[in-house]
Amino acid sequence: MKYLIICSAIILSSCIETKEKKEALQTNDLIQKSSKMNNIFPYTDENANKFYNFDTELGRYVVNVNENKMMKFNSDKADFPVKENDFGIRPTVNGKYAEIETLNFSSLVSCKVIVYNTIGDNDTAILNVQLNSYHSGQLKDQLLLDSRFTFETEYYRTFIINKNQSIKINKFSVNNLEFNEAGDILGDKKVADTVKVTVSYQLLNDGFFKKL
Repeated sequence: MKYLIICSAIILSSCIETKEKKEALQTNDLIQKSSKMNNIFPYTDENANKFYNFDTELGRYVVNVNENKMMKFNSDKADFPVKENDFGIRPTVNGKYAEIETLNFSSLVSCKVIVYNTIGDNDTAILNVQLNSYHSGQLKDQLLLDSRFTFETEYYRTFIINKNQSIKINKFSVNNLEFNEAGDILGDKKVADTVKVTVSYQLLNDGFFKKL
């Protein structure tokens, strides 16, 4: 009888120890995940630029993501309005994009950062970085963070997304060409003309982007 009591105590102690170790591991895992999520912020254009590069042979920016990891735009996403869409970019149905980051702001509100290429006027290749917002898993709004290309004038953007759901976008246009009165290109300017425009947004708790 005494032997059975001792065995039962040993088994019970072992079970408690195993449970405590499992709970400790789960806690450490949650801490690591939380720490990793918090370290994402602020999320900037420097985080995104690892997923595209400038192809010197083609003379344009291209998405640098494995083709197998890219997804196709469906008609709903392709037709969904995009804020700060200065050049009227529009993805084609079955055109591809890559999801490069998920930003979680609360249990209900999250965003996905995506990159993709489009073709603009005069067959200009455009590289786009876009922020799609979701509320309870449903797409609510879309904001163009970056749109970069060169057609006589170079266009690009920088951006920052903060944990407090504020977003700042800096738009740059750089004119490096010298023209005569007839509109002919004479060459490069000694000092390029650079124009910078800044816009700010707030991601609301209902998942929509509000311009400030």
